[in-house]
Amino acid sequence: MHIVHYSPNPYPIPPVGYGGTERVVYWLVRAQHAMGLKVSVIGNPASTVEQVLPGVTLIPRHGEETLRELLPKDCDVLHLHKAPPDLETLQQHPYVLTEHSVRPPEVKLLPNAVFVSQAHARVHGRSCFVRNGVPVQDYRYSEEKDRFMLFLSRMEWPHKNARTAIDLALQLKVPLKMSGKYPPWIRPKLWGDWCRHPLAVMRYVQRLGYIDGEQKLQLLARAPFLFHAVNWHEPGAIAVLEALASGTPVLATPNGSLAEFVEHEQTGLIVHNYQEALDASRRLLDLTAQEHREWAQRCRERVARIEDTVKGYLKLYERVMAGETLSTPDERRPDTPRPIITVQKGA
Repeated sequence: MHIVHYSPNPYPIPPVGYGGTERVVYWLVRAQHAMGLKVSVIGNPASTVEQVLPGVTLIPRHGEETLRELLPKDCDVLHLHKAPPDLETLQQHPYVLTEHSVRPPEVKLLPNAVFVSQAHARVHGRSCFVRNGVPVQDYRYSEEKDRFMLFLSRMEWPHKNARTAIDLALQLKVPLKMSGKYPPWIRPKLWGDWCRHPLAVMRYVQRLGYIDGEQKLQLLARAPFLFHAVNWHEPGAIAVLEALASGTPVLATPNGSLAEFVEHEQTGLIVHNYQEALDASRRLLDLTAQEHREWAQRCRERVARIEDTVKGYLKLYERVMAGETLSTPDERRPDTPRPIITVQKGA
């Protein structure tokens, strides 16, 4: 089977620094290649996937080339991570399209769209999904934890709820390490809006910028928990899976896919308001050494793995290669998605 991944995004594969979707694509490509499958990637010319995975072929997309121009003639199944400009090409090839984010209602979904969690599919009125998974062996595992809060997301997006993480850290008087994409043009307004107590923020909040590699692995492994109490329909929760693979529980809302990936009282705590978030943070910070070990072991054992993701996609490849369509005409987007739970202070 020759699988061709189409990922014409601005970040290379594997990504250097930021690039959540590209990281997922790389994990899939690597796992499929390890199974002995023939894999090609249409993507950013700066990608080094050929160097790190000998045998995988990179087909560089430099600009406006159509899918038809780039697609190898021996392609058996096309795995899209973004819709191509020439949609008519899809009528001639078996394909699946992974939707990696939440699409607005006006966007027309393709018949073979696949979502990265059951909740993600449900929000779009679909039922076809393959849950994200991570390569557990890539992450450092630790049962010993330090005392700090960890925020690992894009700080400038309000729905990532960085402000609540800061409020909790100040109230608990505990260090908060914040890592994530943080463009310089939004910094003055962002921190002007957030920092009601600037001196306390200077004392407790450490902004790390975007981190990767050894520093990221160390933070994930040593954190007593990851704060991921987001205020949106979380699609696939890669940061959550990275934390769990490191033996680190997650403080989360029930929004989107989080309740699928985080088992309440087993691999994390699901909270519904600010007081619950405060109590949960205090509890996870104050675990005994034995409790840290027990939580870490459960997280590592139960995290969703990339091997299961690959198996799920292989089943879908077989279906579309047999001529099946993955969604039915009566599936449509719900008029009212499940309400968002917010844990912001004062909400």
